[in-house]
Amino acid sequence: MAESKASEELIRESPIEETCPIVNAIREIGGEWKLIVIRYLADSPMGFNELMKTIPDVNSKTLASTLKYLEEREIISREVESTRPFRVKYSLTEKGSSLGGALSDLRKWGEQWIGKAKPRAKH
Repeated sequence: MAESKASEELIRESPIEETCPIVNAIREIGGEWKLIVIRYLADSPMGFNELMKTIPDVNSKTLASTLKYLEEREIISREVESTRPFRVKYSLTEKGSSLGGALSDLRKWGEQWIGKAKPRAKH
């Protein structure tokens, strides 16, 4: 059976994790909360409280550290609006927006292999 071109490229990648772009990308944006924040900011810029309401089960400490991490890596930007009271909006940078194709592929994979998420039970 012939392997797909993508599979062939994966096989050719170095098994040494320091030089593998897939491993490095997963280290950069992997983990439950990072990708979920990126997913929602891909829809539109949001403030901290909006993200808290939108993302199920995240606590404020985890969200704050995730936002800081993504900002340090220039995946998201933080803009302080000069309103009273002041507001902070988070949005994807060009680097973050370039993940659109990967997010689209993840959506397609999820639809095919996992299906729609079931509503979470409230505790």
